Parts: sequence; C-alpha cells; structure tokens
Amino acid sequence: MDISLEQLNEIDGILLKKGWGELKNNKGESLDSLTFSLFERLNDEEEFFLLKTLLDRYFLCTDYDQYCFDIAKHIESIFHGESIIIIPVSDDNRKIKSGHAISYDLTRFLDEEVFSEMRIQESLDSVSGRISEFSVIVVDDFVGSGSQFRAFARKCAANYGLQASNIYLYSIAMMAKARERISDYCYAATPMVEFSRSLSDPFQLDQPLDPITVYGRIEGLVDVGKNYRRGFLRSEALVTMKKTPNNTLPIFWCRHDQNGDVWPAIFPRG
Repeated sequence: MDISLEQLNEIDGILLKKGWGELKNNKGESLDSLTFSLFERLNDEEEFFLLKTLLDRYFLCTDYDQYCFDIAKHIESIFHGESIIIIPVSDDNRKIKSGHAISYDLTRFLDEEVFSEMRIQESLDSVSGRISEFSVIVVDDFVGSGSQFRAFARKCAANYGLQASNIYLYSIAMMAKARERISDYCYAATPMVEFSRSLSDPFQLDQPLDPITVYGRIEGLVDVGKNYRRGFLRSEALVTMKKTPNNTLPIFWCRHDQNGDVWPAIFPRG
C-alpha cells in the first residue's frame, strides 16, 4: 500500500504520543522504522484504519519496576501480619517463565517485616505439610488466556491439597476474558491493568467496518499456525511485557510472511 503524507503523519503522531519514536525492540530494531514498514504491507484504507487503531491501543510495558512496586505495596496492605508464600506460575516442564522474573523482582519491594512469615518459593514442596498456614500468592507478568494458571492451580490442588480459597493471583496485566476463566481457581485475581479483546469485545470505531474480517485479511499475509490466529486461544491481546506473549495478535510478532520473507514484526517473540 502506498502511504500518503497525511497517513505518514498520522502514524508518526501515534508513535510520538506513545513515546516509541526512539525505542528499539528486543532485536535492536527501531520501532518507528518497523511500524512504517508494517503499514506498507497493507492493501487498503480499511486495513490502514484498523491497524492504526490497534497500534494506538497497544500496551508496551516500559514501567515494569513501577508495576512490581505497586503489586508489592498492594500485597503488603492486604496481607499485613499474615504468613504468605510468593510463587510464580510455572508448568510441568520446569521452564523459566515470566512469572519467575516478577517473583524475583518483588523481593526488592516487599518489606518482610510486614508479614508474620514471608517465603519466596519455586514450589510448595518445602511447606507441603503447613500449606494451610499460608496465603499463597501466585504471580505472573501477564495472564492472557488463563490456561497456564488453571493448570498450575490444578497441579497444586492434586499435589498439596491447596484450595482455591487460599490462592491469590497477581499480575501486571490480564485479559478480562482470562479473569472470567480463572474465577473458580483462586480467591481473587488482581491485575494492575486489565484489557478487553482487541477485536471481539465492543469498542468505539470511527469507521463502519467489521474488525475481525478486516484483521483477518491482514493476518492472512503472515505465516502463523492455526492455534495462534488472533493470538493463542483467540486472546486478541495487544501486549508486550519483557517479551511478547503469544496471546498477542500475531501480526505484531510473526517473523515471516506467507512467502517465507521477513515480516516487519514490531515486537518479535524470540
């Protein structure tokens, strides 16, 4: 698509408003250059308008430490004087997950003296015989579909007898749909910011178009597996933390187009 001078100014205005003009992604590539290249891949005005809207709504977490601080202060206020365990969401493969990073970062901001006992754990093995004495605070940076947390909660119930009423989930960001899916697996889920699905949930558009149909035309240009169309489990997220979760719309993170050529991924996953 040939981008007009007026459209270039619109894109540039969004980048300036979001403070992305001088930023680089995890590959060291300039966000502004990639963004202009992405718009050039489009076919028509509808696609341009939708991509501009999605870009404007995109959440790039540049205040990671501040969000960790806010989570820590919230935990201190709610669990003052109690015994707590901080544990990251993890899976059966024992891979390093994003929850491990935020679990570690919280140790800088939590005042241990606020609690009667505080533990930062990798697993609940060491307290399996005392599990009922603690409030178990599970942490992650982003909850996109809720599937990983639900699997984690089921594993803890099976292995340690941990009840949902004793689990508290904290995250920097969370999809509203995920909060619904995990409601039976914890006593409370507390994100610092919460997002609706970028295409399916109602939002105000200045032009009469079908977001899912128009987005589908753009996504049809990229090489993405069927399980990740519109983001993993149709999460439709517009989120990048320290890494970009696969819940995010793949036009922002896919590395190749349908021809095998490099796609201008603004926030590549790896």
